[in-house]
Amino acid sequence: MNYPTNLQVYTTSLTSLRDRDWTALTELFDRDDGDEIEADIHTNLFWLIPEPCWEDDPFDFLREYL
Repeated sequence: MNYPTNLQVYTTSLTSLRDRDWTALTELFDRDDGDEIEADIHTNLFWLIPEPCWEDDPFDFLREYL
């Protein structure tokens, strides 16, 4: 397959944003508690499964069976 080399090609939107959409986006990002939300997300992500170590082979335990 031949893909274009310019990866920064943007397409036009199928629908434009309505006034209510702009209002919702403005309310979403124009908040005073953004730092608290960020801290809450960071805390919850911290308790999820740890990030894998990319240097380790995840299938190393199968080597004795192959």
